[in-house]
Amino acid sequence: MRKRIWILALSLLVVTSSILAYLPLTQQLSNRYDVSWENVIRILNTGQVIRVFQTHHLDVTLSLKNGTVMTTREPTIDAIFHEIQKCGDPCQSIETWTE
Repeated sequence: MRKRIWILALSLLVVTSSILAYLPLTQQLSNRYDVSWENVIRILNTGQVIRVFQTHHLDVTLSLKNGTVMTTREPTIDAIFHEIQKCGDPCQSIETWTE
């Protein structure tokens, strides 16, 4: 009988933790926005971007100082890094990541 209770408790724990881990992945964050490439470049040049992440699928994510996250699609691979170089001083301390 004890063995069955432990198996049931462990099963419930696994199911509950799986649900709790899955829910945040499916919810749209209120401070996450999809924006055009042109708007991303404009925002990049304001100096408000702290982090940029680029995927091999041309998806780019920008994290701003105020916690806002913006996503876009770059026209060609590494285009965001070229824009960061062109930006100069306002973009000097941006943390860059790529997959």
